[in-house]
Amino acid sequence: MKLCITAAGNTLSAPTDSAFGRAPWFMLVDTDSGAAEALANSSADAVQGAGIAAAQLMAEHKVEAVLTGRLGPKAQAALAAAGVAMHEGLGRCTVGEALAQFRAGQYSAAGAGPAAGAAACAAPAAVAGQGPGRGMGGGGRGQGCGRCGGGRGRR
Repeated sequence: MKLCITAAGNTLSAPTDSAFGRAPWFMLVDTDSGAAEALANSSADAVQGAGIAAAQLMAEHKVEAVLTGRLGPKAQAALAAAGVAMHEGLGRCTVGEALAQFRAGQYSAAGAGPAAGAAACAAPAAVAGQGPGRGMGGGGRGQGCGRCGGGRGRR
């Protein structure tokens, strides 16, 4: 099967990337032979439509399945229309580790969450300034939303 694994680099030892449309690289891997091809994502920095463009690229390269952290609704629709199977829940590991876990059946179809005995890839670590949590506000640590870094600082 021709599998696309979203990646931050262009080798099997590169870290995976959890975003589909914004991943800088797509590693196209034959799950039987292990042969791999790196494909740069020319739409990673697009203002909009990155997921749809990435899905079209998968169809052009005859990819049969995608393994990524998350897919947006438009990318899901475009991949479904192209007949590409979708697997979500990819955490932080290398492309090679993700491939081994995929071969072992540790990822289920998109929308179903990771399969029982979920993949050994760690969940993506929190990135400073993203997601809910404490933001750095004012001149000290604040009770901000974390996304905007707002909040009132305490010294």
